[in-house]
Amino acid sequence: MSGRNHGLPLPIKGMPHPGLHPPPHEPAFGRGLGPVPHHALIDEMRETQFGMGLRPLPPHPAIIEERMAAQLQEIQGLLVDNQRLAATHVALKQEVEAAQYELQQMEQYASSSHAHKDMQMRELYEKSAKLEMDLGAVEAMKAELIQVRDDIKELSAVRQDLAGQIQGMSQDLARATADLQQMPALKAEVDGMRQELQRA
Repeated sequence: MSGRNHGLPLPIKGMPHPGLHPPPHEPAFGRGLGPVPHHALIDEMRETQFGMGLRPLPPHPAIIEERMAAQLQEIQGLLVDNQRLAATHVALKQEVEAAQYELQQMEQYASSSHAHKDMQMRELYEKSAKLEMDLGAVEAMKAELIQVRDDIKELSAVRQDLAGQIQGMSQDLARATADLQQMPALKAEVDGMRQELQRA
């Protein structure tokens, strides 16, 4: 066994020799083994396989282009989303402005309606106060009328009393008048009686 050759093993057909770099024109994968990856990826695989990836190398321009394309696509998507958000923001702003305008209109209407109601309430209060004053005047007039009626009743009683007194005084006056009419006859009778006394 010590006399066997311990050199490099024989390469497999269609595959690169292990431990050796394939020629630049030879692909890392054989034909018929699937799609051939990008040569930049092949270079990275070679460097990783043979321990040459210790020093970071700049990415291949193709990878940068792919990354840039992906970033550009993402940026375009973000731009579309931004445009949508901007349109939504404008629509919401318009809705907010419309809602604020409607709110202002409602506040103005409510203020006007409140002022109108306040004016109506003031008018009703003034009318109520006037009616109360009129009612107080009516009550005063009613009380005065009741007092006048009582006074009329009292005056009627006084009148009746005075009428009775006048009637009595009239009767007394009639009697006195009758007595005065009889005074000459009585005087003549008294004079005759005096003369007879003197003759006797």
